This record gives sequence, C-alpha cells and structure tokens, in this order.
Amino acid sequence: MITRTFRTVAGLPAPLRVLFLTTLIFRTGTMAYPFLAAHLLVHEGLSKGMAGTVLACFGVGALAADLAASVLLGRVSARALMLGGLALNAAVLTLFPFLHGLAPVVAFAVVWGFAYEIVTPAAYSATVAAAGPEERKVAFSCYRLAINLGMAAGPVVGGLLFAVDARLVFWANAGCTLAAAGYLAARSREAAAAPPRRNARKQGTVPRTPYERARFWTIFGLSLPVQLAYSLPSVFVSTYVIVGLGLPGYWAGVVFAVNAVGIVLFEVPLNVLMARTGHLPTLLLGYGLAGAGFLLMALSGSGPSLVLATLVWTAGEIVVFPGLLSYVSDLSGEASADRNLSLYSTGVNIAFILAPHLALLLSRPSAPGIPWAVAGGALCVAWLLLTVARTSPLTWHKEEPSCTDAI
Repeated sequence: MITRTFRTVAGLPAPLRVLFLTTLIFRTGTMAYPFLAAHLLVHEGLSKGMAGTVLACFGVGALAADLAASVLLGRVSARALMLGGLALNAAVLTLFPFLHGLAPVVAFAVVWGFAYEIVTPAAYSATVAAAGPEERKVAFSCYRLAINLGMAAGPVVGGLLFAVDARLVFWANAGCTLAAAGYLAARSREAAAAPPRRNARKQGTVPRTPYERARFWTIFGLSLPVQLAYSLPSVFVSTYVIVGLGLPGYWAGVVFAVNAVGIVLFEVPLNVLMARTGHLPTLLLGYGLAGAGFLLMALSGSGPSLVLATLVWTAGEIVVFPGLLSYVSDLSGEASADRNLSLYSTGVNIAFILAPHLALLLSRPSAPGIPWAVAGGALCVAWLLLTVARTSPLTWHKEEPSCTDAI
C-alpha cells in the first residue's frame, strides 16, 4: 500500500506534486494551534472562558477566509493567494508570543485564522485547475494525505518544544510556514512549465443549467452531517473513552492511531481504484460506512469494539471526503468552481466551531454515546436524502456515462 501510494504521488502532474509537498511542509508546521489554549492558560494567565473566546475567534477568521476566497481568487491566482496566506501566517506566528492582554491576542487570532484557512480554498482551486474529473478523487486524496501526514507529525514536535519553551512552538511553526512558501515560490517555474491538463468542463460534459446553484446548496446541506460527525473524534474521543466508558486512556490513543494509519495506508490506493466510480455510488458508500461507524461508536463498551467502529468510520472518511470535493468541483461551472469550493470549506469550519459544544451538550453520564448516535443517525438520514436528491435535475448533477461505473 505504501509503495502504491508513493507511486501515485510521484505520478501526479508537476503542479500537484508541488502542491502536495507545499501542503506537507505547511501542515507539518501546524504545531502552535494545538498548544494555543495551553499557552494562553499557562503563560498568559487567561481564564478558560477567555481562552475559549480566542479559539472561537480563530474559527471566525477561518470562516471569513472561506467567504472571501472566491472573490480573491477572481482577482489573483491560487498560487499568489497561497503565498500571501503563508507569508501572513508566518508573520502572525512570529509576533504572537510577544502579545499580552486579551484584545491584541483576539485580534491576532482572527488574522491568524484567516491566514491559515485562506490556503485551503486556494489549494482546492489549484487542484481543480490541474486535474480532470476522473483524476480529482485521486488528486484530492493526495492533498488530504499531505494534510494528515503533516498534522500527525506537527503536534508531536510541538509537544517537545512546548516543554522547553512555549515560544519555540510558534517560531518553529513560522519557520515551517516560510519554508512552505519558499518551496512553492521556487518551484513555480516547474509547475508553470508542466503540460496543461485537459479542461474537463470543455470535454463534452453535461452543459451547466440554471439548476447549478440549487444542486450546490443541496450537497452543501447534505455535507454538513459529514463535517459535524468527523469533527467529533478530535474533540470527544478522549472524553468518551476515559470519562464516559471508564476505559484506560491509552484506548483513546489507539483510536487516533487506527484512524491515522488507515488514512495514510489506504486513502490514496482506494481512491485510485474508485477513480472512475460515479459520484452517487461513491457518496452512498461513504455516507453508509460513516453512519454505521458512528453508530457502532455509540454502542461500543470495550477497547476492541472501539477499534472496530473506528475502522468502519475511517473507511467512510477515506471515501466520502474526496468524493464530496470531486462532486462539488464537477457540478460547478467555469465561473463558480472557486466560489463553490470556498463555500464548501465554510461547512468544515462551521462544524469545527459547533462540534465541541454540541458534543458536550448532548452527552450524559448515563448515556455517553449520545453524540455518536446522533451523528450516525444524521448520516443515515443524509444517505436517504441523497437517494431522493438524485431523482431530480434540480438537486443532482448528472454525470457523463463514462464516469458512472458501478462499484
């Protein structure tokens, strides 16, 4: 699996290889945000409420970036927007350890969130520009692989640096971000010289209709249960395992490890195999596995059952996220692809902000698995709504026959 993944990444067109390595370097440096709350509580003396406000402001900045991205991408290239976001990110991280008091920390958190998130819709735009419709599942899965590999390593390094000096975490993060910007700038000639990919929207695809906007908002609404469900593990697994089930803490680590290893080993090879599978069967499979996995989490009472449930919802994650990104890009016309992908990113950040509050609100000492059950149930409902949506041209984008092979 590792060999196949390496070959797939190495076989990407030059712009996507540059994007992969830029993303890997950038996300490997994502070590300051996981330790932001600890820094604010321990070194700045802020209360838990104030620290929570700062984290929420980071999310507000990220939402603003997603909403602004479509406008910005209409004026500058994806590469220029990524370079600007990386440079601003590095500047904020360099100065952040010198800030004191709630007001400047909040202001910088908003700017930090904006600079961090603006890279994502720009990367989506670059991916769509460099890959045809049959290649996008693989392209998006490679992009997600770079994110997951980087964010698996970053917090580990950050933990070691935080133990020495909290400021080192921010400065190391800034250094990695500048390295990503430098790599992207240096390799731009290679990316620009690469042979252009075929424009998928001019290859005899189904003409865009006035229904495009309705189709986008249909899938946007149906993607929200996915975004909320997959925001749960990062904020609720430890609480559920240790407090809710009373299991040893290492089982929470096992859950995270199983998820990370599954994504790294299987996401790219599986999406290579499913490259020609239609959007509808891809999404139905992904939603079904996700719903089953989260319902199994709610029913779990032991470590092995948690591992089994994690394997199922990880399989759903591997299928559904590249599938959603591919579908959103394919249903979008020339003028709306950047806008739609940017708006799709807002759903990710809305879920990121809401998931912790919803999880704690729903959880009960007598029934700690309720958040998982609600997430699984919502995904099952979304699965049913997908089957209904595909019956109408108002709510579903019909694919070319060559792209709708059965699983």
